[in-house]
Amino acid sequence: MEDRQPETSRLTNSAADLPPEPPSEIDVADETFAEKPQASKPHNVRTWLRAHGATALVFAVIYVVLIIVYQPHLLFAQTTTSGGDMGAHHYPAKYLIEYLLPHLKVTGWTPQWYAGMPMLTFYMPLPFLIIAFLSYVIPYSVAFKLTTVLGVFLLPLAAYAFGRLFRIRPPFPLLAAGFALAFLFMNSYSIYGANILSTLAGEFGYSISFALVFIFLGTLHRGLERGRYDWLFAVNGLILMCLVLSHIVTTIALCIIAPSLLLLHRRWRAVGYMAAVFVLGFCLTAFWGLPFVDKIQWVANVDWIPLKLFKDLVPPEIRFISAVGVLGMAFAVARKEWKLFPLMWTTVAMIILFFVLPKGMLWNGRLLPFLYFSLHLWAAYGATWLLRPFAVIMRDLLFLRGSTARRVYPVAIAIGLGIAVAFGSATAVGWINWNYSGYERKAPWPEYRATLDFLQSLPANSRIMWEHSSTLDKFGTPRILELIPYWTDQPTMEGTLMESSFTAPYHFINQAELSLQPSHAIGGVDYPPQNTTDGVTHLQFMNIPYMVAVSPEVTDSLKSDPRVDFLAEFDVMSVFRISGTRGYVEVMRNEPVRVKTNNWRDTIVPWYKDVSALDVGVIWDRGQSQIRKYTEIYPDQVTDLPVQPIEGTGQVLYESVENERITFQTTAIGQPHWIKMSYFPNWKVKGAEGPFIVSPSFMMVIPTQNEVTLYYGSTASDIVGRVLVIVGWFVVIGVLFLDGIRRTRRRHSKTGANPLV
Repeated sequence: MEDRQPETSRLTNSAADLPPEPPSEIDVADETFAEKPQASKPHNVRTWLRAHGATALVFAVIYVVLIIVYQPHLLFAQTTTSGGDMGAHHYPAKYLIEYLLPHLKVTGWTPQWYAGMPMLTFYMPLPFLIIAFLSYVIPYSVAFKLTTVLGVFLLPLAAYAFGRLFRIRPPFPLLAAGFALAFLFMNSYSIYGANILSTLAGEFGYSISFALVFIFLGTLHRGLERGRYDWLFAVNGLILMCLVLSHIVTTIALCIIAPSLLLLHRRWRAVGYMAAVFVLGFCLTAFWGLPFVDKIQWVANVDWIPLKLFKDLVPPEIRFISAVGVLGMAFAVARKEWKLFPLMWTTVAMIILFFVLPKGMLWNGRLLPFLYFSLHLWAAYGATWLLRPFAVIMRDLLFLRGSTARRVYPVAIAIGLGIAVAFGSATAVGWINWNYSGYERKAPWPEYRATLDFLQSLPANSRIMWEHSSTLDKFGTPRILELIPYWTDQPTMEGTLMESSFTAPYHFINQAELSLQPSHAIGGVDYPPQNTTDGVTHLQFMNIPYMVAVSPEVTDSLKSDPRVDFLAEFDVMSVFRISGTRGYVEVMRNEPVRVKTNNWRDTIVPWYKDVSALDVGVIWDRGQSQIRKYTEIYPDQVTDLPVQPIEGTGQVLYESVENERITFQTTAIGQPHWIKMSYFPNWKVKGAEGPFIVSPSFMMVIPTQNEVTLYYGSTASDIVGRVLVIVGWFVVIGVLFLDGIRRTRRRHSKTGANPLV
């Protein structure tokens, strides 16, 4: 006969079986995660194995598979990780370690990507902070690799914790961990996030946050049960902080899923507790989250086109698992397993969002991992019941006791899943070999290193444009030249975090003109065809004095342009100097015009593509009184501008560009100056009016004295965010301190001792 679980451990549909009102603080035990203690038994190895042997064996299988696939000799090799976007994430980590943290900052400005961009303001900083802190005790290259695998190794534990924290009857928690392994090895996608291929493509922050979401749902569920503002409340706030600072898309998904817990805890006290946790999480992340929300208009809108095909919604490789998952849902409904309602909510919500999310910044593909993973968890629940007859047969054939049989078959399933994914992991193994062997072990490494050494020898602060080409992949990734500021002190025009840059759309127009295989990475932009003549004109305008060409066609076209000088050749890369650039600060020779618009990018892209219009700057009129003296135009006039030369012979005498400061001396007082650095609201100026936004994405100032300084300062949202972080940490420390006092008093009250003695 089957061993039956006590009825008190199950939730039914009746009101009597809903979660009861939590007891008072004094009477509630603190053993939140522990099962009710059984009769005391001697603590020896045999007892431990009987209690935990199946769990240990399942996780041994899971992590042996992952360790074999990830090959520790690669993870601990001191080589620089390559491959896809992951291989281009080194510069943010380096900038955080070498500049931001020494200046007691987590976010800031870098001039070395996209003509300047806010670093880690619109990209999640926690993974890079982990890399930075680990790099203080182990080599940077190893710290980077270990951080990139953290989410993968955490997910099976997160699935197990999800089952345990929601008290789903065994063996679901173990099976959930096993099916999490199957999810990790999905091969049908490599960019959405959470699986191994996506992580290797650079989505390691998503993987960390994704695992934390399921841990947080479990701990939040327990916190709602207790209703106490104690150590678990603080832990919930800290977990929420970590997952928010690891990825924003998973945070959005969590905000969609979390309200479903209130249907399990239908009390106003639960609403208050959940609100308090989220307020605490907001405060702890406000230094980053508040500026993110306040300045979101300054990002480059990628304008993702939503997926629509059924094979995207349910890929062929998981259709069997999905079928078992549907059976699992049916079993849950039949058994009134209301504790799994949040999982049902997740599945249904993600299916709905797949169909209703419009074209825009939030791509429906980024939410699909939550659907896929929920189907794997449902399959684990379905397997829990489908394989119960197998447990009975095993018990009868092998004369096992019921409890022993229940321990055997999750282990058998885990071993089966481990073998299956091990044999089906050829793609993942290949990518792991490519990424973690590093740039230094690629055959053309000497040529790449020679190219970098040559670029380092060029004059300081010389921006470098490069042709986008799949040919570069042989060096480690097609994005190898994004790492120019990682290997050298020179800035490059393209970087990994393209959404963070106000200048990105105009850079990719340049790329389209100067590449045989342009990426067209920013959606919604009307890109021009290849045209090296216009491309060189744009490089002159944007103060980009060097160009690296790859394809023979672009190389030959540049060699025929009289404004371009060939300098050197390394493997497939040819380095050119562009003459006619005029520095980071330039006195305008024609009166600028101003335009009022609600869509700056769509207004100014035609101006930028028409090289004949570049001599007249267009100011974004946002109501500043200092620019009312300039002629106002309509948005459709940006390619037909009045040319009014400015009288005067003033010029820039000196300019200095640092990470977060630009200083120059000029004799053209009162004349508008182009600052060839991306605009961002944190920029302030001394000795001039401005800065104003001028086409395409730069700054304009009007000097009131000879020496002018622009510096990257703080806005109101930055200051308020820092204050809220301090408040949040005071709350965490205060909650833990008061909880410690309560624990001490309870302990002494039980022994009769005076806690003050």
